[in-house]
Amino acid sequence: MVDSAMSGRSGSVAQSHLRSYSKPPVRTDVPLGIEPPDKDTLHRLPLKGLPLVTKGLREARLIKNARFEGVVELFNDEKSGSGQISPDRLTEVFQFDSHNQDDLDLIKHLSLLNSYDVYTVRVALRRLGLEVEDVETLQLTPELRTQLVPHMRSFTQPLLHAVYGSATEEPEDLKDLISLFISPDKNKARENLDRLSKRMRIDVTAIPKFIEDYGDVYLSLAYYQYCLDQNKPQIFSFLDAIEEMQRSASLKQSANLMATCKTLQTKILGIVQDVASILEMFRIRTVDMWEKMSEETFRRMESMIIGYQTAIGSALCIITVKMNAWNQQFPQKESGGPWSRADFLMTNMRPGLEMVKDISYNDLG
Repeated sequence: MVDSAMSGRSGSVAQSHLRSYSKPPVRTDVPLGIEPPDKDTLHRLPLKGLPLVTKGLREARLIKNARFEGVVELFNDEKSGSGQISPDRLTEVFQFDSHNQDDLDLIKHLSLLNSYDVYTVRVALRRLGLEVEDVETLQLTPELRTQLVPHMRSFTQPLLHAVYGSATEEPEDLKDLISLFISPDKNKARENLDRLSKRMRIDVTAIPKFIEDYGDVYLSLAYYQYCLDQNKPQIFSFLDAIEEMQRSASLKQSANLMATCKTLQTKILGIVQDVASILEMFRIRTVDMWEKMSEETFRRMESMIIGYQTAIGSALCIITVKMNAWNQQFPQKESGGPWSRADFLMTNMRPGLEMVKDISYNDLG
């Protein structure tokens, strides 16, 4: 995943590496301290809307706990806390028979996914031959889609340039982008749409559907970039804590702890580097794709991106879960003593890392 030079970097150099990427945008639609909607996250999956018949399950959600285990959360409130149960123990709470046995099988299958983002879940359900009743169930919220517009521009600009020319103003929403092609108000745009349809060997009336597919597949890349950027401040904080542990005279005596620090540092840096490299490669490939654009070239690109969604989602999900767990346990730099931090590192931060495999992108080079 990462080369030897990268794996040997100190925390300070690691932060320098992270800062070479773009500054994370601030999400203004969610008040400070308020969790985003479940379906906008990588680590929580609301079960409402999925093809389930067991009423109680439809009101629950799958979550990844601090140890990166997939569990069913039956309730969560300030008084009672979080009521979590392993999918293997659902028979202790719900009765399953021939009428709803498929529910249990589906929950067990989904719990094993390494990410619960809508794109990964879509792929998983598609492979099982299942569909949801409402397509919005596995769509990002309109509020988040608006937040993702800046990340989408590197993918939509080549398309707009091909049809409208460089002078076209970038739309603020995916629906606005589609509307440009449904009701073009410029003669030149109509001519370019005709040219695009011939170039892609599809009817002009099929262009809006193509744009919708195009927008959705690239929205997933924008979403993953957003998730990576949102995690950077927490990653900075965690790498600082690791570096401090490595400098501690007392903690240095534990070879196992030092090895774990190294493993975590290498794994996190590797995830950042791999995900950032793949996203950048898709940006480059998209520009190249429009030089010889056809429906076939887009469908190949679409298939490739979908093929990487599960791997990218998995890598980002474990980063999110682990960083959230660390910052919840140690919200301030001064929170917890050295040995308290070391114990949490060993018991909660290390487990689950082996579940996320290195991401290979040689076929994109």
